[in-house]
Formats: sequence, structure tokens, C-alpha cells
Amino acid sequence: MTGFEAKAERFLWRAEKRYPQPFQTQRNVVFCGKSFPMTAQYEQQNKRYLFGIKSSISKENICGEKCFFDCCETLDEQTFSAYKLLFRQLQDELVSAENPAHEYTFISFVLCTANLDKKLQRKIRQTNDYRQYKKDQYGWSALRLCVVDLETETCYCNGMGKGIREYLTRDTDLF
Repeated sequence: MTGFEAKAERFLWRAEKRYPQPFQTQRNVVFCGKSFPMTAQYEQQNKRYLFGIKSSISKENICGEKCFFDCCETLDEQTFSAYKLLFRQLQDELVSAENPAHEYTFISFVLCTANLDKKLQRKIRQTNDYRQYKKDQYGWSALRLCVVDLETETCYCNGMGKGIREYLTRDTDLF
């Protein structure tokens, strides 16, 4: 096992401990033809309230998050472009956009690397994929991105990904 692989495994082990219930974590999962070393997902179905009151005419709503972890020793522009295509594909396939009960889904992506191209820091911050379905009648989805540089012990995120960074680095040392 290389030094990067050991650091990445330690990172994944610590990150897995940060995703308690309702998240269900799994190791070595394949989605969209890509193998991920870890995923953490939850989906909740709750009654919607009409004017703050649960009523018989209220319907269920579905919300959740699907978080994918991957490790890439060197992250350059070409590799990042391939990941962006994967982000879109995951969002296309995993969001229940045709379900009227769908309220929101976060597609979260945590990528740990050892060599981050400096030019990508800005592109990571600008990466965005927010979608509304059927003019907001069927909810919305958003991409949350957090790239963790294991060498410098720094996290780079898009706007929605700041919540992941705070969640992963809260209270104790992640690295």
C-alpha cells in the first residue's frame, strides 16, 4: 500500500465515522459504471403540512442525500472534466425527478487527492449543478462538491459543498 493509499484509507475510515444514522454507509459500491470506495446515503419520507397542520390531504415528501467518496492521487484538469461528466450522470440517474413527492436531493461528492493542480481550485469553487424539476413542482437537486487535498490538509469546495467541509472537519481532526 502506497503512502497515498494509506492516507486515503485513513481519511475514508474517519469520514465514515462522521456519517451516523440516518446515513447508511457502504464500501466498494458501483454506480454509473464507476467503482466508489465508499458511499453514504439517506432518504426520508415525511408528511407535508398544509399551513403547518398535518392533514389528510397532505402528501408525502421525499428528501435525501447521496454522498460519493472517491480517491484520485493526482487531480488535473482532464481528470476533473471527467469527474464533472460523472457528477451530471449521477444526478441524472439518481434523482427521482418524475416523482411529485420529491422535494430535494443533494448529490454530494467528496474527492480526496494528494496532488491538486492549482488551476483547479477556482474551477472547484465555480462548479455548480442546481436543477429544478417541472418548474419546481417536483422539487430540486444540487451538487455538493468537496475536494480534500491530503498533502496540504486543505478542503476546497463549491458553494453547496461548504456544508460537507464543516461536517467533516467539525470537532476533531479529519486528517
